[in-house]
Amino acid sequence: MSVGVRLRDYQVRAIAEVREAIRRKLRRVLLVVPTGGGKTLTSAAVLAAALGKGSRTLFVAHRLELIDQTVRTFYRLGVRQLGVIRGKDPRLDLSQPIQIASIQTLARRRPLADIKIVVIDEAHRSCAASYRKYLFEAYPNAVFLGLTATPCRADGRPLGEDWHELVLGARYSELMTGGHIVAPLVYSTPVLPDLATVHTSAGDFDQKELEEAVNKGALIGDLLTQWQKLHGGRRTVAFAVSVAHSRAIVDLFSAAGVRAEHLDGTTAEDERRAMLQRLKDGATQLVSNCGVLCEGWDQPECKCLLIARPTKSLGLWMQMAGRILRPWEDVQPLILDHGGNFDRHGAPHEDREWSLTVRPKRAGAAPMKMCPECYAYVAASAAVCEHCGHVFVVAPKPAPEPVPVDLALRTLDGDDAQLAFFRRTAKKARESGRMYGWVAHEFTRRFGIDVPRSWLRALKEDYGRDDAWQDAKRARDPIREHYASQKAAS
Repeated sequence: MSVGVRLRDYQVRAIAEVREAIRRKLRRVLLVVPTGGGKTLTSAAVLAAALGKGSRTLFVAHRLELIDQTVRTFYRLGVRQLGVIRGKDPRLDLSQPIQIASIQTLARRRPLADIKIVVIDEAHRSCAASYRKYLFEAYPNAVFLGLTATPCRADGRPLGEDWHELVLGARYSELMTGGHIVAPLVYSTPVLPDLATVHTSAGDFDQKELEEAVNKGALIGDLLTQWQKLHGGRRTVAFAVSVAHSRAIVDLFSAAGVRAEHLDGTTAEDERRAMLQRLKDGATQLVSNCGVLCEGWDQPECKCLLIARPTKSLGLWMQMAGRILRPWEDVQPLILDHGGNFDRHGAPHEDREWSLTVRPKRAGAAPMKMCPECYAYVAASAAVCEHCGHVFVVAPKPAPEPVPVDLALRTLDGDDAQLAFFRRTAKKARESGRMYGWVAHEFTRRFGIDVPRSWLRALKEDYGRDDAWQDAKRARDPIREHYASQKAAS
C-alpha cells in the first residue's frame, strides 16, 4: 500500500468486521458506508491485501465513472496490477490479478478463472437478475463484498435475499463530526409539482406520468428563478425525470445566459468526461442529467444540486443528495429540492437504522421545519430563520368556529384509524388555512404510506369548493398565492 494513503479509523474498523464475518464462513457481506465515506478506498485496501496472498479478485461496477474512479483509487494505493473489462477499453489485461469490470460486459463474457473475492459496487442493485446470473451463480465459490450507502431496493425492501451479513462501517453523524462530509443547506420551493394523479410503478412514481407532471414551463421557470437567487456561484448538477425534461431545463438556463449542458446515457464517453471536466473547471455552470450521475459520481468542486425529480425511493433521494457532501474549500453544499423529497423522506444526511430483514428507519433525527419566507429547512426549535431572518411567531389559538361539514370527505367509506386521522387533519387544515398538501404530508409522516388517491381527490374537491378555506390560505401564505396567480396568468 502506498505510504501516502492512510485509512481512517472507521475504515480500519469496517475492514476488521468484514474479515471477522468471512472467518465465520459468511460468503456474502454487505458493507454500508454513507456517500462520501470512502467505500471504494476501503474495498480497494481489502483487494490489495488479497493481492499479497496471491488471490485473483474482481471489482464490478455498472458505470464508466465508477470504473475510472476505482482505477484511480488503486493507483493511490500504489497498486498497478489490474486490468479493465469494459467494452473496447484499452486497459484490458486479463493476466492481471485484479480485474475491474462492468456488469454489462461481464454478461457477454465467460466467467473468469480462479476468482477468490468479488466486490460489487452500488450493491443495492444486486437483486437484479443480471447480478444473480453473472456474479452470484457464475462465481459460486467466491467471497462477495457488497458496497452501498443505501442497503435497500427502490421500493424500500431490504436485501436479505442476497446478502448474509450487514456491516455498518460508519454513520453520517460520525462522518460529519470527523469533517469527512458536510451537512447540506436544503431549500424547498413555492412551486411544487402536483403529483396527485401520478401512479406508482416498481416502487417509484410512474416515469411517463411523472414526466407529464414536471415538464411544464412554470415549474422549469421556477427552477431557474430559485437557482439564480440561491446558488451563490456554486457549480451545479440538475437531476431531471427524463431526457426531454433535462433538455428543457438546459434550454431555459442557456436562454438566460447560464453555461449549461445536458448529459444522458447516450452521451459519448469522451464527451461525458469532457463535460464533467468543464464543470469541474468552472467553464460549465450547470450540467443537467437523466439517470447518469445518481450513483458513484464524485466531484467535490460541485456544491449545488438542483433536484427536479420527485421520487418515492429513499435510496434514490439519498444517492442523489449525497453527490455533493464531500468537503471542498469550506463551501457548504446546497440542495434545491423541487420534488418535495425532503418532506417525503427526511434529511438525506440523517442517521438511519439499516437491516437485511426490515425496512430502514430514522435513527432519532432532530425534527426540522420549512421557513415560510425563504423555504429553507431549519431546526424545528428555531425561533428565527438563520437564512432570511423570518421570525416564527407562535400565535395564540383562536376560538374554534363552526366548520362546514365536509362535502366530499364525508362520502369516503370506512371509519378506521387512518381515515379518522385524515378527516381530523383536513379539518385542522381548513381551520388554520393550510394547503391540502400539508394534510397528505402529515398522513405520510404518521403512517409511513401515501394518502389513497381517492381521499386526496376528495380533499382537493373540498378545498377548491370552500371559499373560507381559500381566503384563509391566501391570508396565511401570500407567496404561494402570488406564484399561483402567475402560473394561472401564463
